Amino acid sequence: MAGWVSTGGGVKRIAVAFVLAMASAAAGGAEELCPCPPPEPPPPLWTGSVGLSYLATAGNSESESLGFSTAWARRPTPWGLELSALVNRAETDGETTADRSFAALRGKRALGERFELFGGVAFESDEPAGFDARTLVEAGGVWKALLGPTHALAFDLGLTWTSEDPVVGASDDFAGAVAGLAYQWRISERAALRERLVYYPSFADSDDWRLRSETSLEAALASSWALRVGYLVTRDNLPAPGFEKTDASTTVSLVWKR
Repeated sequence: MAGWVSTGGGVKRIAVAFVLAMASAAAGGAEELCPCPPPEPPPPLWTGSVGLSYLATAGNSESESLGFSTAWARRPTPWGLELSALVNRAETDGETTADRSFAALRGKRALGERFELFGGVAFESDEPAGFDARTLVEAGGVWKALLGPTHALAFDLGLTWTSEDPVVGASDDFAGAVAGLAYQWRISERAALRERLVYYPSFADSDDWRLRSETSLEAALASSWALRVGYLVTRDNLPAPGFEKTDASTTVSLVWKR
């Protein structure tokens, strides 16, 4: 009887080992037949672009325009950074009709997936629009309503301090606010539509507000090159005397992207 019990225990051990071996073989076979896709790599830490545009005409009138723009962003981890700059210059029959330069820096601090804090400074010069220099300091927060990948939408709200040197009249410093939105529609893997709308009210004078709308449509030409069509509208509700309230410009640029 003792020998039978010992033999039964051995049979049980052999059976358990056989079942485990079969299960392991089945799992290995399943992995060979249906391999799991590799995990997606994380998004790049830095992204950026550089754009150039040039147009010249001759004949009854002569005109020449040159544009340069660049924008770079570091993904918040949790600290991030945005850098941007542009220069647009145009001449018609030897007369300057556009001469705008802009540079901005904004630091960001992520507070989760949808919220960010920001602080930044921007400088702008546009003599044909009525000001030699405008410096703006800002701080506030961002809420991301849509996270993509097809549609991305974010709203920002904050406080500002503006120092302005107009072409005509005395310099002016005042406190105000900033309210804006940034939208992106990824039409396809090779095309995207973007809109940036920003409103700057002044606490010193309710009639002294500014608005900027920047729309762009971009289509990829190659892995790192794209064609971009941009339309910029700016409105200064209280411009310097003798200047128009609204300016608009259209650009077509060849863009290198990282």
